[in-house]
This record gives sequence, C-alpha cells and structure tokens, in this order.
Amino acid sequence: MNIRTNPPGAVVYVDDQEIGVTPVSANYVHYGTREIRLEKDGYESVSQMHTFRAPWYEYPVLEFFSENLWPWEIRDTRDLDFTMTPRRIVPPEELRSRAEQLRANAQAGYVTPMNTPPNPAVNVTPQNQPQLLPPVMRPETLPEGGFVLPPPVMGQ
Repeated sequence: MNIRTNPPGAVVYVDDQEIGVTPVSANYVHYGTREIRLEKDGYESVSQMHTFRAPWYEYPVLEFFSENLWPWEIRDTRDLDFTMTPRRIVPPEELRSRAEQLRANAQAGYVTPMNTPPNPAVNVTPQNQPQLLPPVMRPETLPEGGFVLPPPVMGQ
C-alpha cells in the first residue's frame, strides 16, 4: 500500500504500529479492515478505518491457479491519498468561555461526555469484582525487617 498526504511529512500508523513518514509504502499480508492514523505538527490528526477487499484472484480455488500456474507475478498495490487540514488555533476568549461553561455544568451536576472514546487497552476493574492484586501497605504497617511477600495471584 502506498500512502500519500497533502502536505507530505505526516507520521503514519497502521493498526497502532508506526510505518513511517509520508509518502510511504508498506506491505500488508492480510486483507481486511485496518485503522490508518496520520499525525503531523500543526495539522489535525486523521484516523480512518480502511477496508482492503481481496481481489478476484485471491478467492479460494482461483487463488491456487493465480499463485501456482499463472506465469507472471501479480502485484496488488493500493494507493491511499489524504488531505490534512491545518489545526485551528482557539482564541483565548473562546477557550475561557468554554472552560466557564464546563465549570458551570460540573457545579450543576451535569456530566460532560468525552470527545474521544475510552481506550480499550486500559483495564478498568468493575466495582462489583474483587481485586486480585494485594493492597498497598504503608511503611509504618510493615513488620520488622520491612519485607513482605505478596500473596500468590490466582491462575499462576
């Protein structure tokens, strides 16, 4: 796949793995949906899910013929072009009014939703499940010698 941006020089991440700086080319082994994220100083970050569909010669049965009997090399190249928009600079007056509005909402008991979805990589233990990690002990509660072995964690 070839990824180009206007303007060039954006850092490209495919499925949260850094690929390089645009213009960049990278190989992909499997077809399917990939998250492509572009970041560049002074520009809005771009995050897009892109689906790479398998071409006709990769379908079962046809794949055998195209890989083993076809005399020429078949190369599947995908070109992706992105246009990045300059980051908007928020005037201090607008920023202050938004902060005052958030403060007023918080004092009134309203919950303001986050703009970004929660990160699934962060493991948050629900309130109704027991903690598997030992509690943190303060130095003054440690026995003489100051060393305590933690209890074994279940499943190990």
